[in-house]
Amino acid sequence: MKLFARSVIVALVAVAAPGWARAQSGFDDDRVMLQGFYWESYRHGDSDPRFARFGTKRWYQIVKEQAGAVRDGRFDLIWLPPPSYAGERSAGYNPKQYWKLDNSYGDFNAHRAMLEELLKNGVEPVADIVINHRDGNTKWADFVNPNWDTSAICRDDEAFSNPNSEVVNTPVAKRGAPEERPAQYTQHGGTTFQYGSFRDIDHTNKQVRTDIIKYLKQLQSAGYRGWRYDMVHGYHAKWVALYNKRTTPTFSVGEYDWDKHGEQRGWIWNTATTPNELKTASAVFDFSAQFALKDNKGKYRNWYGLDNGLGMAGDNTDGKPWKQRSVTFLENHDTGSRTDEDGNPEQNHERDSFANGWEVEQGYAYILTHPGVPTVYWKHYFDWGLKLRQRIAALVNARKVAGVHAGSALFVQQNAKEKKVYAARVQGRTGDLYVRVGGTDNDWQPSASGYNGYREYAAGEGWKVWVALPDNPEPRQAPKKDAFPVPEYKKPEDINVPDEWLD
Repeated sequence: MKLFARSVIVALVAVAAPGWARAQSGFDDDRVMLQGFYWESYRHGDSDPRFARFGTKRWYQIVKEQAGAVRDGRFDLIWLPPPSYAGERSAGYNPKQYWKLDNSYGDFNAHRAMLEELLKNGVEPVADIVINHRDGNTKWADFVNPNWDTSAICRDDEAFSNPNSEVVNTPVAKRGAPEERPAQYTQHGGTTFQYGSFRDIDHTNKQVRTDIIKYLKQLQSAGYRGWRYDMVHGYHAKWVALYNKRTTPTFSVGEYDWDKHGEQRGWIWNTATTPNELKTASAVFDFSAQFALKDNKGKYRNWYGLDNGLGMAGDNTDGKPWKQRSVTFLENHDTGSRTDEDGNPEQNHERDSFANGWEVEQGYAYILTHPGVPTVYWKHYFDWGLKLRQRIAALVNARKVAGVHAGSALFVQQNAKEKKVYAARVQGRTGDLYVRVGGTDNDWQPSASGYNGYREYAAGEGWKVWVALPDNPEPRQAPKKDAFPVPEYKKPEDINVPDEWLD
């Protein structure tokens, strides 16, 4: 976890005074994502006595059994942990064998069965793609499955200078290209940097690109439909554009260095599969909005930002609709509380970003009613009690009934700001959604701004949501998604990557 010093205005709004069908979400994406794991998920079903409290079921089995509940919650996407083998006990962020889909969450058969069950329930699996760096199979750089030599490693990687490495002092001619230092991303500063753990991958190497495309195609044949790219500030955005162009995921989002809001815009711009068309670009996790909500709990007047929303979802730099490329969230596996393998709190992870109760409820009342593609954390939905689960589900349902989407127009309510509460009208495809956070109906409800013809859809500790539809019908439930087809699995050796796909 990274700690940053941030001024209130940067944390709040972080705005400077800048495809194919469904790919990279397109525009006006109306989907909602569930993060389908947390840091300790790989410990479930592990025979180590230290992990007895996690039970005997492996994580893939747990997710498979909850596929129906995920569908009932109206979640469209589920972000799953890194799918590749990373050792006998690992969260997966040190991939050793990309093409081996057995890992600490379950074996290949359980992996495939989970994906099939999710697809049958109309939920799109999103794989966590870790291609900034790679771990050796048993040493620093003994890469297998696929097999790479030292030319796949960036030239200045620490493996070439550390005396403990078996590839120390490898001749420069047998190393990869230098770590990419791209020119500033269009109109925004941006660069990559070396990662101090594991080997930095050289994406300029054609064999690397070939094998990564094979890997992504393999994952699609297993049942994955979208990509969550890990640590994308470590390699050039153009490679994400290439990989998305060749694999056409239905969803793509990157984890860019948390406090670099301006550079995130530049990264988004350079991931476009069609240059200069934002609609074909990858989305990015909206850390700016998460910081703002975390740092301003109960300070509702600060939630207005510059009156167009928080973080990337409220950014209109260069006249671009950056909210279309925002993926909002409250917590993930890298934030909040987590423990080491002995059960002790990790440094800087001693507590959650939002406590159970009004804090987490009000955070979801914001992101689940606002532009961007919102993400719900597994623990919050499945582990923090029935009351919170029901309230999150009610918020998701209200969003879907109103037809709120990533590009929805937002109208903050100044008369609510005067009462020191937050309120907004959000325009959906089928109706209007109204939300108040803080205070009571006496402080603000839609009629206070002259709105009428609405129904209450969700409420909790210090927040409420209403929806207005034509003819003002009784509250209803949003429909569930139909099943997706289950693809035929293909092994990497059966996947062809033409040379023309590499550029």
